[in-house]
Amino acid sequence: MRIKKQQVLLWMSVPIMLHLALFQFVPLWGWLMAFKDYHIGQSLWKADWVGFKHFKTLLTHDEFLQALRNNFAMNLMQLVLGTLSSIALAVVLSELRSKSFVRIVQTMTYLPHFVSMVVVANIFVMLLSPDGGLINDLLLKLGWINESIFFFGKPTWFWVIHTIILTWKGFGWGAIIYLASIAGINPSLYDAAMVDGANRWQKIKYIIVPSIMPTVILLTILSIGGLMTGGFESQFLLGNVINADYSQVISILALRLGLNAGDFSFGTAVGIFNSVVSITLVLIVNAIAKRYQANLF
Repeated sequence: MRIKKQQVLLWMSVPIMLHLALFQFVPLWGWLMAFKDYHIGQSLWKADWVGFKHFKTLLTHDEFLQALRNNFAMNLMQLVLGTLSSIALAVVLSELRSKSFVRIVQTMTYLPHFVSMVVVANIFVMLLSPDGGLINDLLLKLGWINESIFFFGKPTWFWVIHTIILTWKGFGWGAIIYLASIAGINPSLYDAAMVDGANRWQKIKYIIVPSIMPTVILLTILSIGGLMTGGFESQFLLGNVINADYSQVISILALRLGLNAGDFSFGTAVGIFNSVVSITLVLIVNAIAKRYQANLF
């Protein structure tokens, strides 16, 4: 009976399930490549089995730990700063009385989300260029520096620069979700706080933040999987030979050692490694989040 009542919804879900099957599950047969010595042009089924050879190559490579460190460091920094920035923007916008000003700020902050990372990278490369870059020109005119700084030539600065750029690109989009969560708070809570004499800061601290915490936890769980899989395009576009020790992530290492050299088996092994670690992280964080009743499953 329930199936009959929901048959319209079931039919609507068919295209989604087909999409998942065709583009998410069917390609998984290609994971066999990671356990074989496959070369382009030969049949996958006829390739020799090599077991965990490619995984051992990855785990014992001289640059693996360095790339793993960069993966976690940059993605974790961006997750923390991006989440805090989005929450802060959402709280500020929710407290403003001018709706027209709020709409203008929202539009200006979430538009970068729709701009290609290629465009964003080129914009910041030009802004931070030591040769006529706006930032260097401004610092020189203010007298804060005596000569131009090659920002992307400072390896230890790369994590911070990368985090700031990605946060600028995405925090406005993330704020939309938190604004929706804030809008769903029961108005009677604010009325009760007003009767008790709570000021604006106390309302934020004791009403808004606890009310949106389940949303924060859910979004964090969803983002945890990206600590491994996230990160290629931005590092590839902003990185260079000078800052490679801090910009190279595992996906770039796989591209350089695997795909560029035609070793597709090694590249597949890297993809499986990233997926397994990501799923493990999501399960761990989800188990921790159960105590807050904000877990995914």
